[in-house]
Amino acid sequence: MDRLKNVIDFYLITNKLKNKVRTGWKELGISSERLESVAEHIYGCLMLAIAIDSEYDLELDMYKVIRMLSLHELKETFMKDYTLRDGISKNEKFELGRKSVIKATDGLIKQDEIVALIDEFNERLTKEAVFCYHIDKIECNFQAKIYDLKGHFSKEKAIEDAAYYADNDTLMINDDMSASDIGIEYDKRYFRGDELFESLINEIQKIDRLV
Repeated sequence: MDRLKNVIDFYLITNKLKNKVRTGWKELGISSERLESVAEHIYGCLMLAIAIDSEYDLELDMYKVIRMLSLHELKETFMKDYTLRDGISKNEKFELGRKSVIKATDGLIKQDEIVALIDEFNERLTKEAVFCYHIDKIECNFQAKIYDLKGHFSKEKAIEDAAYYADNDTLMINDDMSASDIGIEYDKRYFRGDELFESLINEIQKIDRLV
C-alpha cells in the first residue's frame, strides 16, 4: 500500500509542472496568450533527443538520457524557476534544486538513484549528461525561434534581457538580428566543440517558417 501511495504522491507532485509557466518567457514579455509550461519544455527536450538519436549514432545510453531529461526539471516542483535576473550563483541554485528533488522524491524506493541522476546532469562529467545539458539549452532556442516567428517576441525585450547575460560585452547585436537571434548568438558558446549541436543551432537560426 505504501508503494501505491508513493506512486500517487509523486505523480501529484510532478503534475504541478504541467501548469507551471517557464519564468523566462514571462520576463521576456512573450505576448502569446498561452506560454510554455515546464512540463512542455521537458516534452520538447525528449522529442528532440529521440529525433537526434534516430539520425545520429552517438553511442549514448538512451535509457539514461530519457530518464535524465524527464527528471532534469524535477527541482521546480518545490523551487522557484530562477533566471539570470535573480542573480543567484550556480552552486546555490544547484543546492536549492537538490533539496527540492529530495523533497519531491521523499518515500520513493529509488530516491537515491533519481537524486544521483540529477547530480550527474548538473556535474556534466559523462557524455550523457553533456548531451542532456545541450538538449536543455538548445530546446529553449527552438522555442524562442517559434515565439519569434509567431510574432510574440520583441527585439526590444530580447536586448533588455541580454543585459543580464554574463560577459554580455562580447555579444554583438546588429540591426539584422531578430529577437531570437540575440539569445541564439549568445548561446552558441555553450556548444563550442560539439559539431552536432553547433550545426543544429546554426540551422535553428535559419528557420524562417513553421511547418
